[in-house]
Amino acid sequence: MRILMCGAGRLTRELLKMLGSGWKVTIIDKTEKAVKTACSIFPNVVETFVEDAASPVVLERAGMAAHDYVLALTSDDESNLAVARQAVDAGVKHVLSIVRDPENLDRFQALDIRLIPTESLPANSILHYLQDPGIQVTPLVSGDANLFEVDAADHFRIVGRPATAFNGKNYRLAGIIRGGELVFPGDSLVIASDDRLVVLGRPDVFKTFCALIECGNPHFPLAFGQELLLALPAGTYSDMSKLLNKGLYLAQNTRVNRATVLCPGEECGVDALTKDWPPTIALSVRRIEEGSVLDAVREVYEKGKFGLVVVPPLESSFLRQFGKPRLIGLAHDLACPVLVARFTIPYERILVPFNGTTRAERALSIAVDIARQLECSITVAVVEEPEIISGEEEGKDTERIISRVRELSHIHKTPLEEVVRRGNPVKELVKLSGTHDLLIVGSTSTDAGIFATNVGEHVAEKATCSVLIVAG
Repeated sequence: MRILMCGAGRLTRELLKMLGSGWKVTIIDKTEKAVKTACSIFPNVVETFVEDAASPVVLERAGMAAHDYVLALTSDDESNLAVARQAVDAGVKHVLSIVRDPENLDRFQALDIRLIPTESLPANSILHYLQDPGIQVTPLVSGDANLFEVDAADHFRIVGRPATAFNGKNYRLAGIIRGGELVFPGDSLVIASDDRLVVLGRPDVFKTFCALIECGNPHFPLAFGQELLLALPAGTYSDMSKLLNKGLYLAQNTRVNRATVLCPGEECGVDALTKDWPPTIALSVRRIEEGSVLDAVREVYEKGKFGLVVVPPLESSFLRQFGKPRLIGLAHDLACPVLVARFTIPYERILVPFNGTTRAERALSIAVDIARQLECSITVAVVEEPEIISGEEEGKDTERIISRVRELSHIHKTPLEEVVRRGNPVKELVKLSGTHDLLIVGSTSTDAGIFATNVGEHVAEKATCSVLIVAG
């Protein structure tokens, strides 16, 4: 196959590196050095012209009409337009041109040739990145269409449903990246929460993506379940009443439609405690006759569809810090977050410890969701440990973490206050909890012991505000 390349710049050189031996290339460029460099890259350059590629005389001498392909790749749109127009007039079957200035695009499109708009394509990609970095958009060179890539999330309504549920009037699910491999969706394929969705649609469908992936709707705790499980503490009527009021506050502000209350034995004055509970939220009460509160929570949890479990703070002791984490262990046993409820309502300030891990990002995502429903502010805390523990690169790691926080702030379209502290993570977070109403911690491990204390457990036990544990 014969190719006439008009222009020997960087684009031409990169293309020559990729061509195989089945091509014969003719090159036209005004610069002798550029032509020589191109020839050194590709051995099958059969003829060169150090002249103006837009000249009809030069193009005729180069035998343009006899080529299978004519590529207009110069740095000047007017020259490329002249080359493309003459190639079309000469009857060349395959003509391609780059277009640098988007204002010239209409003139090129009138020729009905293949076009690569070198400025508008990256500009569109940057625009979509600014709108939502979580969605990768690739405009197609020809045709009024884009490829969209977006990671599925646990709260997507389409997760667990057939892949065909993602198809709409102006978009189609073209493929799924699952486990690093491309899968073409069939009628029996079900979308999973760790899938990357590849969608083909019109450019303006980007505006509907938030609706498709439900980014504007609150999902906590509905993404985990529509019921609330509330374990009241053994103790005074006042303590039980306060915790029940907290459960009511959460139920009314997070669209929970059912609640189950666990009361400790005969101490539970059911009628008095629940008299103010609204009829719009179905309520059931169960007495805990014996055994621990956490055991009762595990037993009842298996029988419902709970999106949030609320428990009272547990008594702590010096020896407890070396044992198995109880609260973190409970959060890992259940498929929903666990709230260690202290009497800090309404929630106005949320604190999220952040170390850049996937679990921390999930905790921050839930914080954003709660903040939207309860109109709270969010503080992200990064705690640097001393060099003797963390090494000399801690400062650079903090910069990377803060950079990610700012990117997530943009993705969630939510302002995040940044706080950097240095020292023991538990002590620093407990100090910060004194000026916040809710602390949300992501947990990846239930490990604990003399040499592996569980930071999340200590924070949940010692914080002065309520603590939401996100695990599982």
